Amino acid sequence: MITFIHKIKINFLKTTVSVFLVSLIVLPGCDKEVSRSPVESEAPNGFIYINSTPVGFTIFQNGRNTGRLTPDSISYIEAGDYELTFKKKYFKDTLIVVSLGEDEKINLFVDIASNSSMLGNLFLNTSPSGAEILINDSATGLVTPATFSNLLPGEYSVKFKLPNHRDKEINAIVQSSKTSNYVEALRDTSVWVDYQFFNSGIPTNFLTAVLVDNNNVKWIGSLDKGLIRYDEINFTNYDRTNSAIPANKINCIQADNQNRIWVGTDFGIGILDGSSWFTYNRSNSGLSSEIINSIKFDNAGNVWIGTSADLVKFNGVNWTSYNEPNSLDWINDIYVETESRLWLGTKTGGIFVFEDEIFKSVSKYNYNYPSLTISSIDRDLFNNFWFCFLPDTSGRAGVSYYNMSNFTNYFPGTSQNTFNNIFVDDENNKWIAASEGLIKYDAQNNFSAFTTSNSLITSNIIKASSRDENGIVWITTSVGGLNKYKPPR
Repeated sequence: MITFIHKIKINFLKTTVSVFLVSLIVLPGCDKEVSRSPVESEAPNGFIYINSTPVGFTIFQNGRNTGRLTPDSISYIEAGDYELTFKKKYFKDTLIVVSLGEDEKINLFVDIASNSSMLGNLFLNTSPSGAEILINDSATGLVTPATFSNLLPGEYSVKFKLPNHRDKEINAIVQSSKTSNYVEALRDTSVWVDYQFFNSGIPTNFLTAVLVDNNNVKWIGSLDKGLIRYDEINFTNYDRTNSAIPANKINCIQADNQNRIWVGTDFGIGILDGSSWFTYNRSNSGLSSEIINSIKFDNAGNVWIGTSADLVKFNGVNWTSYNEPNSLDWINDIYVETESRLWLGTKTGGIFVFEDEIFKSVSKYNYNYPSLTISSIDRDLFNNFWFCFLPDTSGRAGVSYYNMSNFTNYFPGTSQNTFNNIFVDDENNKWIAASEGLIKYDAQNNFSAFTTSNSLITSNIIKASSRDENGIVWITTSVGGLNKYKPPR
């Protein structure tokens, strides 16, 4: 065994060398000079084979990088003293002096791992503490805080696991004669859970719509990656590269009474039935526009479609288009009250009731609601109709409910806040997706808001929300992926 000090000189017994004396006899000859070539000396045959524990150290010979890693050899070297330095990332350098005889061959083994000064320590802690520690996917039996001593220098994969918190994995570095300290904050998942492309299987953070289907499966629309299915175990992505979906930008999602998933895009409608896709566009349907903003179903099984051109009804066989007389036909959302009575939110014409195939305006100028641009409609358990408004030249963004007599207007947040979607759950909570967070009006219309400053929601730009059969609220954000909120019971 080699004792490691700053500099070690090792003298090896020289092999037996036979020396032959060769006489050079010069014979007299002609007066003419004779030119002779000098006798070339033989190349040195010195040889050092070097191995180490652990392996992989770069070998320096007299301060020069040989480009070799242990185990390897240095060949054809002359007799003499050689400084051999062994270098490896995170290890202290090891220097050994080797005395080599003429044409001597040496096997050198350097046990670096046995030198205690080469080892390092690792201190691990979490906030909150008490997390189980796994190193390189192996359980250590310890929880935070904990110190691991006498570790070989290098990079270690460390994972922390704590109930009701997201697992966290870090790359910890151990260096010779040092203690490396890592203190990691664990994200609480008892109330909020986020799914982003860097911490889950979701393919994008840029989301648009969300639906919980009849089997409690979550369907997520994206801005750039098509439709995403999530069963709370795996994410499954349907986009233009692996399916017949019309486009990767999803405007709306609905499930019919057979649990087929309908998606509206800027290039028509896609229907996912199990694993099969079917599409409708202008070439194979009665759609006059392929920009689909809303898809809803009535109790008779009719499909009502809001497009950028008109209102369309599809009964499974026939397509019927309905045009508002003043050409205010860009429909952003539909609420189906009955088979013959629909509420329509338009882009520039305000609110309409479509009853018995006649458009009836619910005029802003008569009811003083915030603007003429309606983004979303839903109805609460007291039969009040709720509307989200976007800003336009006629007014600012806001939220209103209509009790069939008057509109009550709310303007939560700043004057720059916009309101993208409303969802009313079975407890009569109104969940409003806004550009300044997720807004909630409870059954008594008491206001609260969830933002990045007062909750663990990942973005203030909320696009949509829905609630599953377990009472969990699922939230799509513009840039922060999918969020799951567990309201208190």
